[in-house]
Amino acid sequence: MIKVIVIDDEYIVRKGLIATINWQKFNMEVVGDAANGQKGWELFLEKAPEVVITDIVMPELNGIELSRKIKQVAPDTKILLLSCHRDFEYAQEGIRLGASGYILKTAFDDEEFEEYLKRFNEELIPLEEKPLDFASLTKEFYEWLCGFENSFADLLKEKCQKEWDWIEKPFYIYHLNHLNQGDFQLDTLFPNFTARMICGHDQCFMFIPEDHIGPFEQILFGVKNKLSTLQWNVSGPYKGTGEWMKGVQFLYSKFKIEQKFKGDLVNWPAPIQNAVRLISNDLSKSFSSVDVAHEVGLSRSHFSTLFKKSVGESFYAFTEKLRLGAASELLEASSLTLQEIAEKVGIQDGKYFSKWFKKCTGQTPSDYRQTKRRIKQDNFAPHS
Repeated sequence: MIKVIVIDDEYIVRKGLIATINWQKFNMEVVGDAANGQKGWELFLEKAPEVVITDIVMPELNGIELSRKIKQVAPDTKILLLSCHRDFEYAQEGIRLGASGYILKTAFDDEEFEEYLKRFNEELIPLEEKPLDFASLTKEFYEWLCGFENSFADLLKEKCQKEWDWIEKPFYIYHLNHLNQGDFQLDTLFPNFTARMICGHDQCFMFIPEDHIGPFEQILFGVKNKLSTLQWNVSGPYKGTGEWMKGVQFLYSKFKIEQKFKGDLVNWPAPIQNAVRLISNDLSKSFSSVDVAHEVGLSRSHFSTLFKKSVGESFYAFTEKLRLGAASELLEASSLTLQEIAEKVGIQDGKYFSKWFKKCTGQTPSDYRQTKRRIKQDNFAPHS
């Protein structure tokens, strides 16, 4: 646990800060507080905290002098200054002494404060000592699958360093779906195969070393007898984290296309198949029928006629349906903001996205997300 002390001559500020922040979230514990700089210095010598949060203007010893003394004896200590507007020059001096930053007490921002705590946590706890938060890993994994830039690649490397040593030997990837159709848990269905990643609310990727394929498939077909809705695709062999990521993306893309178009896609003319793959792979780009027609080598009028004849609806109606499906899925299964989801489906204005979504579904995006999360039932327990 990272030890923290809080020093401020205003009792309400000091105690309020201690009481309102979720310190455990950042693996931190407040081990003491003091009402002036001198008592703060004595508390520092007694408790040897890794993080000091201190006001600048205080009696007996101000925050700048306190910071100087702390940095002289413990240069790795993280110091966050609490400042008023009139303290700006002092705050700048504190930064020069090695303080990590300052927060304005007159316009206190919880998010800004917690960003500092998050950073201190990352800097103070060595990688090998940090526990892996499976819920965060699952969230980052799903958002990475949906094409968002995040920290999943780093989390995957950490996971491999700590637990997944099999990744440097040949393995196969199985994508399982329709897992929410029965009262089953993954640990019960696959008791000896725990290398997995949950995806959404009814899918799972399982990673099976090459020499374990036989036993796994024997169990897999046994599970199919219990859970008739179960479907899967498999790909491999792969080796290493880079191939792991490519293999997962390949299977997920294959699943999404199969899910959207069932068996119809293979019966469509090649230019229409290529057009559908083009727009499905990146909905963030607002393709016009002219753009897509050019990409697949057809005139706009020929493309539009052939598209409607093959697919059964206009290019515009089809792309709107794809966007709506993707937006609905992201609202239900991710914690991304409405603006982020809007951009992912090719709509740059978050307000317009909300109006568009309500027009299509009768619900605002927020209402849709809340409704889905209330009725959603996870019938299998996620494990690492």
